[in-house]
Amino acid sequence: MLDPIVAIRYRITLDPEETARINIVSGIGETRDACLGLVGKYQDRRLADRVFDLAWSHSQVVLRQINATEADAQLYGRLAGSILYANSSLRADPGLLIKNRRGQSGLWGYSISGDLPIVLLQIGDPANIGLARQLVQAHAYWRLKGLAVDLVIWNEDHVGYRQVLHEQIMGLIAAGIEANVTDRPGGIFVRPADQISNEDRILIQTVARAILSDSRGALADQINSRGLGEVTVPRLTPIRTRGPEPSPTAALPRHDLLFFNGLGGFTTDGREYVMTTAHGKSLRRHG
Repeated sequence: MLDPIVAIRYRITLDPEETARINIVSGIGETRDACLGLVGKYQDRRLADRVFDLAWSHSQVVLRQINATEADAQLYGRLAGSILYANSSLRADPGLLIKNRRGQSGLWGYSISGDLPIVLLQIGDPANIGLARQLVQAHAYWRLKGLAVDLVIWNEDHVGYRQVLHEQIMGLIAAGIEANVTDRPGGIFVRPADQISNEDRILIQTVARAILSDSRGALADQINSRGLGEVTVPRLTPIRTRGPEPSPTAALPRHDLLFFNGLGGFTTDGREYVMTTAHGKSLRRHG
């Protein structure tokens, strides 16, 4: 293996029908002594259990702070995975990606630096405001967990209720813990879609790690969708026909081999064993 690794081995002996509970705790320290101190500290079973209890309590505090459930947290965590690691099912179509001709500087006119991952929400129906509520909540959850993300919300209402939808979105932001992060790095950016040029729309969709739309159903359905992508390369169509298989021919006997058995024999000096086969005939080794 060429990649460096750190391998940890701990030997455990179990008697028949016996069970064991193993806690794996990862830590980091500035010095070797600090690391050894952590190892000794968390080898205490009671202390290790206490750490897990505190972690659970902290997670509950975070969920209450943003008024979310454990199921919401699981959903937002899965979406965060697509932010950290590219997921083609949530990104723009390849056909749109190749149309982009602009760079990071094209985002600056919308107060978006482009230095942070971008999640794009496209919403056009005030009846689907619940999706915007989830994304605003998810953004707060990520920020509390240390994940900085720019959440861009496009108001795509063209029926005449654009201002109503805008006020609903801004009300969601103001009612939570995200009121002071609008139009700031790692914050929320609400923009009317009809004021974004086509080139900039392509740019923002190209750089977005995840694109959600109220036209594609609930957030869970969009995250769980793992359909096969459209085949962009045409299937191979063979244009040559196979010729007729040559008729099997028997192997010519070798008169220069010692102890020849029809398949092989020894050379005259006894240093090699030579095997001969005919077309379509294979050798099988039995051990």
